[in-house]
Amino acid sequence: MDYRTWRGHWWAPSAPEEKFSGTLYCYENGELKLELIGGFNLYVEEKVADGVGYRVRRDYHDIEIMHGISGSDIFTLLDNTCTHTSGPRFFDGSITEQNWSSNRALRGVQLERVDSQIFVRGHLQLERLIHWSDQSSLKIAIKGGGEGTSKRSLERESIDPITAAHQDMTVALRFLSNNIRYDDHIVANKRLAGGKEWAVLTCTPNNPVACKDFDQIQKDLQDLLTLSAYRPCGALSRSLVYETEGEAKDVEVMGRQIFRTPPSQNDTPGEMILSLSDVEFADIIPKWLNLKSRARTGCNILFGLRYIEKGYVGTRLLGVATAAESIHAALRSKTSPIPKGEYRKLKKKILEAISDERDELQDFVNKGLHNNPTYNDRMLELASIPDGDAVDLLLGDRQRWATALKRSRNDLAHANERSASGDEHSQAFHLLEVTYALLCLVLLSELGVSREVQKRAVEKNPRISFLSSQFREGTADHR
Repeated sequence: MDYRTWRGHWWAPSAPEEKFSGTLYCYENGELKLELIGGFNLYVEEKVADGVGYRVRRDYHDIEIMHGISGSDIFTLLDNTCTHTSGPRFFDGSITEQNWSSNRALRGVQLERVDSQIFVRGHLQLERLIHWSDQSSLKIAIKGGGEGTSKRSLERESIDPITAAHQDMTVALRFLSNNIRYDDHIVANKRLAGGKEWAVLTCTPNNPVACKDFDQIQKDLQDLLTLSAYRPCGALSRSLVYETEGEAKDVEVMGRQIFRTPPSQNDTPGEMILSLSDVEFADIIPKWLNLKSRARTGCNILFGLRYIEKGYVGTRLLGVATAAESIHAALRSKTSPIPKGEYRKLKKKILEAISDERDELQDFVNKGLHNNPTYNDRMLELASIPDGDAVDLLLGDRQRWATALKRSRNDLAHANERSASGDEHSQAFHLLEVTYALLCLVLLSELGVSREVQKRAVEKNPRISFLSSQFREGTADHR
């Protein structure tokens, strides 16, 4: 596994005079490891009860902040956990080596506190971002001359940043490029063109904020790309900006990512189910951030199934069934089988009818009687939210889908033997996939995405199209 290293000195801000030599490793997956020569004293000496002698115990405490310096680079390491300590500590007080795992590293700043509100911008590069933007600043220009004498060049056309506002944050999509070149080798019968272009999302708060205040909005933007691409999209890089004496300073953010596409995986564009050719950036960003805030728990479960795709099908099927229920409860919280006014009157009559029963029975009825929709009703209402043609193409018989999902969810949650055999088990994977796709359609519909785009997602995305056909064939075979 590839990694970067920084050799230097490391210390706790509370004891800057006690510095240790060591090496910080940042691996390809974002994992951070600090190997120290020597180390922090993690032992506590306590007097024994009779006052004669001491008792020594290991204090397994984390160090919230560490500082470091390596050449001209300065560091802040956050949420540090000791993973190994060795040395004859009990005999002469020395520690020969100590290893730490850090949750996050900031290269370019030394924070005194985690909540230091000094950062004025946060930059985020996401996988497939420029593909999602459906734009490019690079153009082939043809100038002058007739046929055979015209000259071509690769040029960069300036694209103004696209912005969107959400609460106290402005999100901008910017296009950057460098090393643009175009060489026309006429005699050699070849043309050489090259350069690099990439897109960046920049989050700018109204006022300076702490480093962790960017976490949620950046994670939500990552989820939007994952929804749009219909495949997991990782963060390629993150950085922060603070200002000192009128000068902007860049800070690299390092740490383990929830997902990163393996380098060995083919770089195929695939068929996005949503891009900026379908919606306006200024419109979709605030709508998505509001929607994600409303249905955060269900969406986190849903996209977690994409970020971590390994696991038993049954466990993942239970996860998508739970996400569906959570998303319905968040988006249709007012749904009830009986109008609330009628329900209150009915419950009052029932309690009056058993008023002569013992208190335990009255309490049982009072707490047990609810006006909530059944799981099956929730699923059918979810299926009614997106475009009807898209849902019919995806699920076929909606009632059969809802019944299959309800039975699978109940069997898996209650360990019924039926979950390990029978017709529904053979279709568990297809049921998982079409339910995931339906929830994506629900989110698209709630974002105001057109019916045409929703239907196109089912028809044109290869994964949805193939697995939905397999699911419909499977349910048709078991009628």
